Amino acid sequence: MIEKLIHFINNDLLEGAADDLDQNTPLLELGILDSLSMVLLLAHIDQQYGVKIPEHEINPEHFENVATLAALINQLSKDETAEAMPQQENVSELARLVKLQETYNIESQMVEVGGGLTQHALRVKGNGPLWVMLPALGNPSTSWSPLLRSVQNRHNAVALDLAGFGLTQSNKDNPSFKDHVNNTLQYLETIEEQEWVLIANSAGSMVAAEVARRFPEKVKALVITGFGLVEDVEGWWQGLKAMSKKPEEFLEAAYYNPPKLTPDLNNLLNEVLSRPAYHNFLDTHAKERISHIFDGITVPTLFIAGNHDQIVPPEWSEKAAESMEDASVVRLSRCGHFSASERPEEFIWVVEDFLMKINQKQNMASQTNNQEASMA
Repeated sequence: MIEKLIHFINNDLLEGAADDLDQNTPLLELGILDSLSMVLLLAHIDQQYGVKIPEHEINPEHFENVATLAALINQLSKDETAEAMPQQENVSELARLVKLQETYNIESQMVEVGGGLTQHALRVKGNGPLWVMLPALGNPSTSWSPLLRSVQNRHNAVALDLAGFGLTQSNKDNPSFKDHVNNTLQYLETIEEQEWVLIANSAGSMVAAEVARRFPEKVKALVITGFGLVEDVEGWWQGLKAMSKKPEEFLEAAYYNPPKLTPDLNNLLNEVLSRPAYHNFLDTHAKERISHIFDGITVPTLFIAGNHDQIVPPEWSEKAAESMEDASVVRLSRCGHFSASERPEEFIWVVEDFLMKINQKQNMASQTNNQEASMA
């Protein structure tokens, strides 16, 4: 079993990038198992060994390395009389992945915000303004889990599920762009922190931009990744919808080092990309807004562009920044559309450096004002 698990992780999840992987290699600490690959690994274990790992068994101890994982599978395979197993059959891989984040002191919250919306969020505690992370369309809040684990105890941060994806519950099966904006604002009204750093990926950037424009007094900074100025909206959207029907083509366009398209991943992508919530996001109103989504934004803005992003090329981020009052661009090498997932530590460093420069600029302006006041 150990050799088969090593083969699956190295060849199917990592595209052969870890030839030195053995039974003692620390999977979680080395970042080998990210949000997407963990979902695929759980599905593989279920199909290959007939074992559905229950929530309470998903913890760092059991996923420390291949040896501990194999021991868990063997234990669960033998324990045919376990009372908890039948109760776990309807638990989704996503719910189990959220459970794993909780073992890292990442808090999973279900927040009743009214209007038929129960917002799911992952939160960590730290210092300073709240980092509010909005995912790409179709991605759950766990797509930000590498960042959450890295920034906890340093920064306050929360990652949200968009309605129609993840664990957020809504009475609308086909939420539009406008619905997502309203949902996000409703949630932000429920939290204590009222100074935010908005960090958003892809279509989530449209939601973040709208919030920043409406509430500049609450938004310390806006960080956009995987998005920019879309000039041919209809052509871009039709191309993206066509690509959504070809998962392998989508992965090639989205990642610098795309994951192998296994049957499990193919099923997952087809399920997500075919959802009404995915196709309803860019309705008529959103299409009218998208070319002007960054107009009128005055808060300091940073675009983090993946050099190999073929969904939203980095040049589009540069065009957007040129059109704004206070915006800059950083390109990250060896990553595509999901730079925060492919290069999490570098991504965090860029964001922290950006925020440090904002603080320095604000401190200098404050000192200048004090000096002028004292001379008056």
